[in-house]
Amino acid sequence: MKERIKHSGSTAREEMIIDGQNLLKEELEHDSSYSPTMYFWNPVLGCDDRPAKVRIYKRKYSSLNGNYQNFLTTYDNPIKIGEYLHDTKDDTYWLIYNSFNVNDVHYEGKMIQCNYLLKWQLANGEIIERYSNIVFASKYDVGETGNSTLVLSSNNYTILIGYCEEGFELEGKRVFIDMKPTKPTKVFKITRSDDVLYNSGNMGSLLSFIADKTEFNPNDDNQELRICDYNKNTTPLPPAPQPPNETTDLRCVISGNTNLKNGYKRTYTATFTDKNNNPIDWQKVNYQWNVDSDFELKKTISDNKISLSVNDENYIGSSFFIQIIINNIIVSKAKINIIE
Repeated sequence: MKERIKHSGSTAREEMIIDGQNLLKEELEHDSSYSPTMYFWNPVLGCDDRPAKVRIYKRKYSSLNGNYQNFLTTYDNPIKIGEYLHDTKDDTYWLIYNSFNVNDVHYEGKMIQCNYLLKWQLANGEIIERYSNIVFASKYDVGETGNSTLVLSSNNYTILIGYCEEGFELEGKRVFIDMKPTKPTKVFKITRSDDVLYNSGNMGSLLSFIADKTEFNPNDDNQELRICDYNKNTTPLPPAPQPPNETTDLRCVISGNTNLKNGYKRTYTATFTDKNNNPIDWQKVNYQWNVDSDFELKKTISDNKISLSVNDENYIGSSFFIQIIINNIIVSKAKINIIE
């Protein structure tokens, strides 16, 4: 035991933690609750970022948050509150509601299903959209004051989105909350915002809003764009950046052992599928491998595979990333750890 601790940890507890981390890494993808179709979602670019590598369990419904499910992931793959995940299997979007570091061995928490794509316009004319979780706000008071109007609890919502700077411009705005595919008329005004209630420091944050029912204004509310008060913005609307179809309709998974032994060679494979999880021939994809590292590695690229090796004891304990890039956008990446 003493000899083992000397190599891996300074105390018996540290050794147990390392054993727990390594065991979970090795067994995660073999567990029946592991979800290979779950990806981190980039809300700015509007595309999947990288595989989430999570176990999913205890799928339930609650009146507080609607559909939710618990997750578990490895210690080297932290998932923070306010991040979005996209399940490509059923094309659902999930917002991380809470997340905890459990004894430095793994992260676990709860994600809630997004049920609406909220759209609003910034002061500079830019249109922003975020997947959101919307439920009745019956347990809250409304954001407006005064004694001339009675606002029923059935006419106001609680809205949760991931923390973003653009969200601070939501307070006071009118937004469509209407599932009709054309000519929406249900309009709500954001009367209260809260950036403290769901703040968890370095573990992430959510933004919370109260939306009260208001009247549709056919003169100012753009039904086609689903933007309220659109005509009141005098600043020309800049064209929204649209990722290429290859990055929005294509999924990529990098497979291979995430532990690279010093002095050994490992091979990693890129597998491509469309948004419906149908396989795509890698030869038809205009992509490139990239190694994001602070030190030199020996690499060989052949077909859709990359082989990497390092032979320097000074790099044991270090890590680097391998990435798949399409049109200057990282569509998939994997963290590789160098071990003894």
